[in-house]
Amino acid sequence: MSRGRRLTETDRLSIAKERAQGVAAADLAQRYGVSLKTIYNAVNHALDRQNANGSRPIVIGLRVSRRELAAFDAALARHGITNRTDALRHLVLAADEILEPDHALTEALSARAADISRIGNNINQVARRLNEARLKGQPLSYTAESHGHIREFAGLILDLTDRLQALLLKRRADLALKVTKAWAPLIPDRLRRG
Repeated sequence: MSRGRRLTETDRLSIAKERAQGVAAADLAQRYGVSLKTIYNAVNHALDRQNANGSRPIVIGLRVSRRELAAFDAALARHGITNRTDALRHLVLAADEILEPDHALTEALSARAADISRIGNNINQVARRLNEARLKGQPLSYTAESHGHIREFAGLILDLTDRLQALLLKRRADLALKVTKAWAPLIPDRLRRG
């Protein structure tokens, strides 16, 4: 075969497939009787064709346990979705929205961190005075003010726990809505209405 040989569409697709599998361009050029440039052009042509027709040439792998897969399948079943691949593709497409940081949660934690630090410093002062008195053999002076600092800290922790729980529940509900929105095109009409 001469170096001027024209490749068929089938040849171009075969070359692109073999290159993707790691076959050397020089080996392909020799086998098809064409130049290296023709091999690279064939690969680019196949990629352009895939992009033009919206094909999905990239495959990603994911290893999960049987339990994880069963839980995922159960979630899909609750939504009436039967195709795992489509469900995963829609989650990938919605990743930017689903994985968006929760700014409200971040702000709430930042605001409370300063309170915890301030009251924690007061409790450290109380503990230091008590330890110093104990080491010097002096009577421990646990004042009403000391008790007030500890009560304030305990109250802050309880309040923070309640607020965090509420924020986390809201975050979970927001994520569930985002996932449902991502899967909406896959959910059968009968389940979407109900």
